[in-house]
Amino acid sequence: MDEIQTIPSCLPPLNQEDALVKAKEIDALIGQICSHEERLSHSYARLGSLLREVKLQQYWVAYGFGRFSSYLETIREKIDRRRSQLYAILSVAEVLLPHISESKLEEIGITKAHELRRLVQNDGNVHAEVLDPDDQTEDACGTVQIMDYALRSKVTAAQLRVKVNELLHIHELPSGLWLELPGFYATPDERKEIDEFWKLGKQVLEFKPETPDHEEKKQIFLAAIRESTSTWGPIQNER
Repeated sequence: MDEIQTIPSCLPPLNQEDALVKAKEIDALIGQICSHEERLSHSYARLGSLLREVKLQQYWVAYGFGRFSSYLETIREKIDRRRSQLYAILSVAEVLLPHISESKLEEIGITKAHELRRLVQNDGNVHAEVLDPDDQTEDACGTVQIMDYALRSKVTAAQLRVKVNELLHIHELPSGLWLELPGFYATPDERKEIDEFWKLGKQVLEFKPETPDHEEKKQIFLAAIRESTSTWGPIQNER
């Protein structure tokens, strides 16, 4: 078999000046994109606050809608987001606004606010203190409230997530990607059923005391899924 010869590609002489100009254009565009995303994050946080007020005051009735969910659907279409994303934006406001002001929520932005929501939903406190990475010396270790840490513009959502995990005692390296389940409305009786489901799951699976809450819920949820699949599967196959 004849060997295939590789013909070296011939490139035109490199224009250093044009290359530098193009690099500056890219950096400027990235800066604009980052600024836009930051403004968008603040706007979504504000949207969550406004939607919460519409829901609490039942303003959607004045808009001619029979249900709040129908009103939300029109909002979803206008901002071109999935239904789960819109409900997540609303959920952030519903969970956090009893603990922080609307102005602070808007300043934090929706991306980092998602992390604070996770903290509160797992019985954490937005006023809890964590080690301040900007105030560490050989002689002393400063602390900062997690909410004030989130308010710092230079702090990213990933950095905030690390601090939230510290407060939730999540120290192991997570496997896979974080899964946010779509929210839904539930009556008081349905909420009681759901709470009872988590309690029964903990009793049946008998977790160790050091097991993080998020891991307990994952295992309970997976156990319920596997139980349902094994029960519903044969019934579906018989049809």
